Amino acid sequence: MRLRAAMLVLLLLPGFLHAQAPRPEPRPAANTAPMPDPSPAPEPKPEPEPGPEPKPQPEPERRPESEPAPLSAETAESDGQPDQIPETSAFDHAACLLELSLLGAEYDEPEAITEPGQPGCGIRRPVRLHAPLPGLRIEGGGALMHCDTARSLAHWLRDVLRPAASRLPDRPALSELVPGSTYQCRQTIGGTGAKLSEHATGNAFDLSALVFSDGSRMEIAPRDGDGDMEMAFQQAIRAGACLYFSTVLGPGSNAAHDDHLHLDIKPRKGGFRLCQ
Repeated sequence: MRLRAAMLVLLLLPGFLHAQAPRPEPRPAANTAPMPDPSPAPEPKPEPEPGPEPKPQPEPERRPESEPAPLSAETAESDGQPDQIPETSAFDHAACLLELSLLGAEYDEPEAITEPGQPGCGIRRPVRLHAPLPGLRIEGGGALMHCDTARSLAHWLRDVLRPAASRLPDRPALSELVPGSTYQCRQTIGGTGAKLSEHATGNAFDLSALVFSDGSRMEIAPRDGDGDMEMAFQQAIRAGACLYFSTVLGPGSNAAHDDHLHLDIKPRKGGFRLCQ
């Protein structure tokens, strides 16, 4: 009996001892936060005080480019006149002739015009304009000019002069233009220089008077202060001409232009136009 009891004690003793053994306590989680740096933070350096502002350096003096003298009625027709006849391409000339035909102009094409001893005079591809518009002829059998001049003249007559003439009281339809100078190998008139006029290359047309269908005429003349419809008409067509020509001179520009309107297509730098 004692032997059984002893054996029972031996069998139960390991489990009892295991139950009484203390369990290890869990370790706290490791603190991963960085430890503060014990060294003191560096003191900020004081910003340097601003010194005096640098004085702006003066720009180097630029010498003005030589500027041409302002244009006037005396120099407008001949500024920058080439020493040779200006060239026009065959294509541009053909396009100009086509436009004249569409406008209803009557013209013919004479041979090239040259002047012996005068290389700056002449027209390589001239036209003789008989009627810029249907029913409106040029007195004297027509006028020689560059095709571009004829085209500008036809547009101005169609868009400005003919409509303005219809506003004149007691005047019938406009029928004829009385020209002054057209193509002419000469220097400018009224100026002191020796340069060729735009007339010398067919770029200009001078209008001296208008003829109406009843035979009455209206001369280009000084009219400032008249205060009538003819004064208004002349001022209107003169101002409108500057939309079609690069130079427009007339009464008041100088004494040489008191009896006609000078119209030319002189090309200038930047498209500058002189209307006086």
